[in-house]
Amino acid sequence: MTSPRVWRDWSPLAVAVLATAILWAVSPTLGDLQAAIAREEAARSGVGLEYWFGWFGGVSPGSYSLIVPAMSTVIGSLPLLCLATVVIAAMAYPLSRSATHPMATTWAIAIAAVLNLMSGRVAFAVGVAFALGSLLLIKRNLTILGVAGLVVSGLASPLAPAFVGLGSIVFLLYRPTRTRPVVAMVVGAALGVLVPFALFGAPGAQGFPWTTLFWIVLIGVTAGLAMTDKPSVWIAPLATVAAIVIFSFPNGVGSNISRFFCLVLPCLVLYFSRRPLRLIGIALIPAIVYAVFVAAADQFAVADASKPTELYAPLTEQLTKTGQLDNHRVELIDAGTHAGSHMLGNGVKLARGWENQSDSRYNPIFYDEGALTIGSYRDWLSENAVAYVAVSAKPLRQMKDEAALVATHPDYLQETWRNADWTLYRVVDPSPIVPAPLTLVSDSPSQMVIDVPSADRSYPVQIRPNRYLVARSVDDSSVTACIAETPRGWITLRVPSAGRYSLEGSFTVRGVLAEQSPVCSS
Repeated sequence: MTSPRVWRDWSPLAVAVLATAILWAVSPTLGDLQAAIAREEAARSGVGLEYWFGWFGGVSPGSYSLIVPAMSTVIGSLPLLCLATVVIAAMAYPLSRSATHPMATTWAIAIAAVLNLMSGRVAFAVGVAFALGSLLLIKRNLTILGVAGLVVSGLASPLAPAFVGLGSIVFLLYRPTRTRPVVAMVVGAALGVLVPFALFGAPGAQGFPWTTLFWIVLIGVTAGLAMTDKPSVWIAPLATVAAIVIFSFPNGVGSNISRFFCLVLPCLVLYFSRRPLRLIGIALIPAIVYAVFVAAADQFAVADASKPTELYAPLTEQLTKTGQLDNHRVELIDAGTHAGSHMLGNGVKLARGWENQSDSRYNPIFYDEGALTIGSYRDWLSENAVAYVAVSAKPLRQMKDEAALVATHPDYLQETWRNADWTLYRVVDPSPIVPAPLTLVSDSPSQMVIDVPSADRSYPVQIRPNRYLVARSVDDSSVTACIAETPRGWITLRVPSAGRYSLEGSFTVRGVLAEQSPVCSS
């Protein structure tokens, strides 16, 4: 017969499994989950880590995660999210056995995993699962395997090892706690962040509102007061300073640092603090409130959403009828679910997509105050080769200004169709992705084939430059073209001889080193 102690020790896992089962059954259309599904479907269609033509004029899926899209193709994004959540909850008890408050720490880890599940963050869940497994290995003196595991966690989500480093580096700086396991954690965390950075560079800036910083500072102060012993007492102050620096200098982390404060820091306080649980609970109220608010907001955002297929099928049908999308893109002013990032299918290239860092990098018109005007929007549509603008009847909050501008019916937009959920506009005289005298032969999410008439000039093409983007002759793959970046962030193509060329992503040593191809200097 199972003892009451065993039930108590593993009850957090049971609750996490139940919560996971409920969310799997309900399958809400969570925004972050939709982004993961979009990348999963791109991977299924042959897109690798190097280049994807489907979003933002071309992006590297590897900058989001090096392993999660491929893992998702095996079991699906939602099952992968659920599996990672259960794995995290299963590791909570063995990780917490040496904690000051072991049972409370176990519950905190399991609840944090469920809250992340409710927000639909697939890559982060997988990264955390690998990171916690690595900590268990290090705890059992399997340091080399633990370091390797932290590197793998960074291949899933660099945030996971970054948070390990943020929580452990203070122990490296304090001589009595500078042990081999601590060194392994810091080294593994550093490598877990540096390897993805070396392969794909820094992303664009992630938004970081004042309200988020306020909650971070409040949580940092109260959590710091709950700590008791050196060097753990310095974790919250150090993290708070790091958050203020990240806020002050726009970068790819941005508001994502808030996950450390509302999901990770409470677990660390319960693990290290010697204060009574009642006082710790009071100190962690801001973290609890903020974490629950974020998860609940993600649920409420899709609570009244239509089923994705029913919502997007009519729009997809209308876009398919146009016959003008082979050499153009669609600007989707999406509904609150963000499911349009994948529901329109691989045949529709989106001018934007669902990745905040790339959006802020390539499309400052939607972020800089006063930048969005009727004139600047026309220029943006032309530059991004947009032929159609689809506007949701209930647009995303961050897209409402754009929707309001479109609703003024500027003369370069002509309404062609509407239903209760969407209004579709045709752009008058849209610019192509591949302009004459080049000819677009074929394209897919992973490849674009172009006929180039001569080798006497550089030809502009409206796709984004990338260190892994290459152009090879279809007839002789050893013949490559020069791809150069324009001042506006697009590319020009110069070929050594006229013919048919294939543009696609390819891992090369030169790409890893971010060096220019020799053909560009010839």
